[in-house]
Amino acid sequence: MYYVKNGNIPEYRHTYDNVDSIYREELFGLNAFDGPYSLIYHEYDPTEFYDYEFIKYDQYKYDDEIKHRHIKTSLIPRSGNIFSRNILFENNTLRIGIIKPEDTEPSEYFRNGFASEVFYIHNGSGRIESVFGDLDFRKHDYIYIPKGTTYKYHCSEDTYILSIESSENIDIPKRYLNRYGQIKEGSPYYTRNFRVPVFKKYDDENDYTINIRYKDGYARLKRKHKVFDAAGWDGYLYPYAINVMDMAPIVGKLHMPPPVHETFEAETFMIGTFLPRPFDFHERSIPISYFHNNIDSDEFLFYSSGNFMSRKGIEEGSVTLHVHGIIHGPQPGVLEKSIGARSTDEIGIMVETYKSLKMPENMNIFEDKNYNLSWKY
Repeated sequence: MYYVKNGNIPEYRHTYDNVDSIYREELFGLNAFDGPYSLIYHEYDPTEFYDYEFIKYDQYKYDDEIKHRHIKTSLIPRSGNIFSRNILFENNTLRIGIIKPEDTEPSEYFRNGFASEVFYIHNGSGRIESVFGDLDFRKHDYIYIPKGTTYKYHCSEDTYILSIESSENIDIPKRYLNRYGQIKEGSPYYTRNFRVPVFKKYDDENDYTINIRYKDGYARLKRKHKVFDAAGWDGYLYPYAINVMDMAPIVGKLHMPPPVHETFEAETFMIGTFLPRPFDFHERSIPISYFHNNIDSDEFLFYSSGNFMSRKGIEEGSVTLHVHGIIHGPQPGVLEKSIGARSTDEIGIMVETYKSLKMPENMNIFEDKNYNLSWKY
């Protein structure tokens, strides 16, 4: 993202203003020293903790059958906190899940130690607090939280989140940027659509427990000093939010393929957003999508709202996975019915990955077992 500067910081990097009150300078960055970074100026040592334990997650088995799938995530019950994620599909670099937190006002802190996070807010509202400041969120927001960010959250009781975690960097697609790093004209969003944290100095609190999420478990650290102790920070790496209703979907005379709906990119996958928009305007256009063979990728789609014309039996909160090598597309009778349609009101979140996804067996109870054969006549 773009450069942001907040609070009190020294005139030069790695220097001090007052020898009696030297800030603890933290370089918070990705890809060692080669990726985006921010410099955070702490009152206390960010390394300090006096107690530690590691809790392993219960191991789960995978349903290894390769087939198209439909999961009704509306059936998943509420539980736990923002780390209580119901994993839908994953591979060795990507994990997609649903969060429906029961604990809406936790006193403890959270940090993802193995992945950057993108949250899509299907329902609810709230606030992410971090050393960078307050970031409010609402329905239809994307929230990006860089790997290693320590944060707290407060949310409404109806909060319902699609969670996308990756050990790879998640960023704005390079094709949307000019050589100066600005978002180009003709992109589906612009810099002014993004919201960044509002910096503040947080009051002292009592519970300084940090839960650090890893792939196979989590660490619990207890600190003596407060966590959000920054006097100021500057840089290019920080949480941000954008609401999908502020985006401008790209349309055309004939059918536009899924890559035009790309929102974020990573090394082995992309995140796309299908939005309410006019359909193609050729007088004989077929507004529905292609029959498509995902030869190189698996396609995940979360149906957030609206009428998805190409699918039968889909509801809000439905998830489909269309696997590589098996052709998918409009179900029988849907193509003809689409002729003459002028627009769609759909909102859908797509993840297309070049690494195959696996489903944990515990998702079987929420799966529509008939979906794989829904193309039969």
